[in-house]
Amino acid sequence: MNRNPIMALIAIVLCISLHAQEVDNDSILKSVEDYIYLGDLDRRESKRVFTKVKELSEAGDAAATCLLGILYKDGIGTQLSFDRAREQFRIAHEMGNAKASYSLGYLYLKGLGNISQDYTKAVEWFTISDHPMAKHWLAKMYYFGYGVPKDRARALDILSNNPIYNSEVLLGQLENLDVIKDSTAQEEIEDGELFEAMADGQREILSIAPTEMGTIPESITGNWKGQWVEMDWSGTWMIRNFPASLTVGEVSDVYGTVESTIQVGESSTTSEAIWRNGDLTIFDGQVTIEKQFTDHPDYTTLDYGLNSMSFTVRNLEGTDYLLGRLESQILNWSEPGPPILMVLTREGTPISEEALAAFAEQGDSFIKLYPNPFMDDLLIHYGLESDAHVQVRLMDYYGGANVENVANGFLRAGEHVHTISNGSLKSGIYVVQVQVNDRLYTKLVIKR
Repeated sequence: MNRNPIMALIAIVLCISLHAQEVDNDSILKSVEDYIYLGDLDRRESKRVFTKVKELSEAGDAAATCLLGILYKDGIGTQLSFDRAREQFRIAHEMGNAKASYSLGYLYLKGLGNISQDYTKAVEWFTISDHPMAKHWLAKMYYFGYGVPKDRARALDILSNNPIYNSEVLLGQLENLDVIKDSTAQEEIEDGELFEAMADGQREILSIAPTEMGTIPESITGNWKGQWVEMDWSGTWMIRNFPASLTVGEVSDVYGTVESTIQVGESSTTSEAIWRNGDLTIFDGQVTIEKQFTDHPDYTTLDYGLNSMSFTVRNLEGTDYLLGRLESQILNWSEPGPPILMVLTREGTPISEEALAAFAEQGDSFIKLYPNPFMDDLLIHYGLESDAHVQVRLMDYYGGANVENVANGFLRAGEHVHTISNGSLKSGIYVVQVQVNDRLYTKLVIKR
């Protein structure tokens, strides 16, 4: 997109009177929003746009209020804050803005930032909203039974009555899939296909439990083979799996530097990584995987940025499995990826569906970071089961120096979020330390 016409529109936004009736605010805000998604705003432009959008919002413009929520959600021109984003979306919804109610549903659907993932709330907001993409996602939730009883007929009806290209494309795929399912209902589900049968019966399969909670391995050097298991956004159901392998070289220095190669299906990536306390932090790892379903025929794959994996070794019926819980980013959307589990063995032992399901329950890390890697703002999110003294620090990984004291004091039980906003922070690897009374938790983060 040509920068100059959009900048001219931004200039109009920055110059108009709040009460000028001759200016079409909706058109201006739409142009500004389109420009924001190009990711080409510098810091000064971002702050000016945020200030003007906030003024338009305070003057009672519902579209500006929704856009203000987007600016808070993405940390554009202001400090990243999902709580403030949610608040602005609620206000815009009450003002009658359909995109705001859709945006609320989307926050809950994927549990973005520090928002707790909640299918029930997502369905509620998608149902309320008249925005076409809200109806699009609502159809998906009925089709797969996320937050509502599975109802394929209702899903297809919603899509067929939703006049956008995304829904038209998806409708054709789901209708074709139903025909295939009817004709192959008794056939074995192969790698890479939808785990419908497993998902429907997963609660029974999960009764086959590992014999131990798992231990952190001292080393994962060597070759591993197994499966990449992609979960739904709640981390409850297995959606699909692919053959996968992991190769990790010897640690080459005191910092835990290793070379790692990850292959998923036909896509592979080799990159430098750091092995530390059971975690593999990956630099610039990326694999490309075909989308389960697509909303557009020109976009059939997703690029997964591989950030880190937390490993444990668990035993099931006498076999040791290396489990890696992967944190990733969907680079196409600049969003965190869904929960992903790598189930591996050294011998490449075939892994049964029962074994995959037994390991599928997600174990969340105590410290949750958003986004990782980060550019400007970083959210540090954790939960306390009881009142405690908490110290949160950002440390330089290689030098060990304290970079920033984020928090230090007595905190009540519950969820807590801290924000690091440090535009002068150099690119590199840092350690987030959260000390709760006498217990220390750490997690590596990459600053771009």
